[in-house]
Amino acid sequence: MHLKASTLLTLGLAASGAVAAPQRRACTPKSPFVTVKDGKFQLKGKDFYFAGSNAYYFPFTGVKRHLRPHRSPQYGGEGAATEVVFQRWDNGKPTISIEGFDKVVDAAEKTGIKLIVALTNNWADYGGMDMYTVNLGGKYHDDFYRLPSSRSTSRPTSRSSSPATRTPRHHGLGARQRAPLRRRRHPQPPRSDDCTVELMTEWIDEMSSFIKTLDTNHLVTWGGEGGFNIESDDWAYNGADGGDFDHELSLPNIDFGVFHSYPDWWSKTVEWTNQWIRDHAASGRKAGKPVVHEEYGWMTDQARLDTLGQTRNETRLEAIGGWQQISFEEKLSDMYWQYGYSEYSFGRNHNDGFTIYLDDDEAQTLVYENAARINSLNGA
Repeated sequence: MHLKASTLLTLGLAASGAVAAPQRRACTPKSPFVTVKDGKFQLKGKDFYFAGSNAYYFPFTGVKRHLRPHRSPQYGGEGAATEVVFQRWDNGKPTISIEGFDKVVDAAEKTGIKLIVALTNNWADYGGMDMYTVNLGGKYHDDFYRLPSSRSTSRPTSRSSSPATRTPRHHGLGARQRAPLRRRRHPQPPRSDDCTVELMTEWIDEMSSFIKTLDTNHLVTWGGEGGFNIESDDWAYNGADGGDFDHELSLPNIDFGVFHSYPDWWSKTVEWTNQWIRDHAASGRKAGKPVVHEEYGWMTDQARLDTLGQTRNETRLEAIGGWQQISFEEKLSDMYWQYGYSEYSFGRNHNDGFTIYLDDDEAQTLVYENAARINSLNGA
């Protein structure tokens, strides 16, 4: 499986429940690190724009290790979490086992692909933040950000020397957010009455600063879905989801921002999403930092009908293609949800309703033509 050099994948370590950074062998980097200069990504001293995708399932593919978490909620609607676990808990103490992740990083190094690696997941599937709150005595979902035991345990414990593992990230709070995998979303502990934007921002500041004490090579972002915190009657703009995009982007040890777009889940329109993209691009210019449209998707007609009981007039080519055009005009790198491949030994990977398979006709426009267009920003 080979993707263009401009491609960047976000890897779902979030799906594992593992928070510790990969404890990898020392090695000589096979490719340079991505950096940020003058509000842009750079690679080898030149501006670097990329068209990428998301593949949360990569660590599970071809991994034969069978471990089950102890004293943790029974998560994992995709079937993989009952077979592959990166962190095991016994009597409140975690043990890390990440052979599957190492395989993905090795493959990325060989093909020149850069990865965004999620340190943990806001959502309960595959463990996520609630793995920590349950095992460390927390009561509320947001105790992950509050309890000293959770904050110390969830800190990365070692640095990675691979330029492929580009960016640890963290998911934000989820008052109104909807996760992209969710036909079978698992319940999570309730949100407390003291779950504030300030709590989230302070935690992002602390963790990003700590990561930089371990590793100055990799870029860091916080993985929120992009919620603003301004006066508005729209939950995505008024801080209701726990986010404050502009303030979080301004933190000194945050290198770039990310935002997501799932109008199907959020009961938003295509036109609303068009403006959402432009607003985040404007925030990036104001802060002088890159911003990535990190996850975005528009359901297939059948998935929308089956899951939400709704129909929409816009096709995927119209909706997703339009968002990609706006990202290109705004000079934003983007990463569609999610990468679909049909030639695994087991056939196609799971289709969550958003998956774009490379051998389907729509991929010519939404994957290959988009990658070529973004490549043109690099002078390719």
